[in-house]
Amino acid sequence: MKRYTFSLETALRVRRVQEEAAGFALAHANRGLQRAVDSYRAALGRYEALEPTGGAHDLTTFRRDRDEAERMAAAVQRAWSAVDAATEEVAARHAEWVAATQRVAALEHLDERRREEWLVEERRSEMAAIDESAITRWLADAVTTVSVPGDGTGAPA
Repeated sequence: MKRYTFSLETALRVRRVQEEAAGFALAHANRGLQRAVDSYRAALGRYEALEPTGGAHDLTTFRRDRDEAERMAAAVQRAWSAVDAATEEVAARHAEWVAATQRVAALEHLDERRREEWLVEERRSEMAAIDESAITRWLADAVTTVSVPGDGTGAPA
């Protein structure tokens, strides 16, 4: 019985490596998204923690407080933009990972089908060999049991 070999084994190994790399890229993108969300929450928390000063203010204090609030609001906006970009990155990496997984699955399915076909063919050849062996034995038995007319010894006259 000869050993089964999948003709696209090298391609399957390459596809599996690509799938693994896509999985790592997706995990990296997810970590980046989590960092962006954490940064956004921190910026939003700092912005919400601003306390408006009550009472009358001089112009300098008013401008300083307003500038600080605008800087913090801009930081919240930048953090939200980073979350958006990270979300898009995760979506792109997820799509790549899904495509890589589908390519691997297709090759694995093909390997399964080819292995099943190989097994069927191997069984057929084994059955043919068994049939041939049985026929050969039957013919050999039939030839030895046939006697040749003559002196009774079976030797030719």
